[in-house]
Amino acid sequence: MPRTSDQKQDEVILGIPRKRMIVWLTVAPMILMLSFVSWNVSKDRYVITVKVAEMDAPRDCWEASNNFLLGKSRAHRSHPPRRAYLGYCGAVRTSLGNFALPHSYPRPWLGQKRADIYDRMRPGCKYDIVVISPKGRPTSRNRGIASNNPPLIRRVMFTYPC
Repeated sequence: MPRTSDQKQDEVILGIPRKRMIVWLTVAPMILMLSFVSWNVSKDRYVITVKVAEMDAPRDCWEASNNFLLGKSRAHRSHPPRRAYLGYCGAVRTSLGNFALPHSYPRPWLGQKRADIYDRMRPGCKYDIVVISPKGRPTSRNRGIASNNPPLIRRVMFTYPC
């Protein structure tokens, strides 16, 4: 049975075939959402080269939280840091200032575990690391500045010979 002109008009909306419009209206929001998520995950990430001066952080540590998904968690650390001003979970002291390690619990979704980073980093060695720093790229000018929220190490990418 041949199509009439009414059926052809029903299949075209604003000059675009109906099936193609449905595909674009489902695919375009997914592409936009994926772009937003990838931008949000990578916007404050920097790869920097640092020399570790001292590892003043426990291997396992997390602070108390009252999260509705995970419930209440009590603070825990394997040992207190030598310098109390570095916070409950301590910090890694480097040539570019102090850096925090991710909490052991809950395990970070992106990046390495705290224990893996702790086991890999040794004082006196040089590393390429990925950090999250909302204040911008860490530089040697930040070395003496204490911060309540130091940049967070997410991954040790490369270890130079030491």
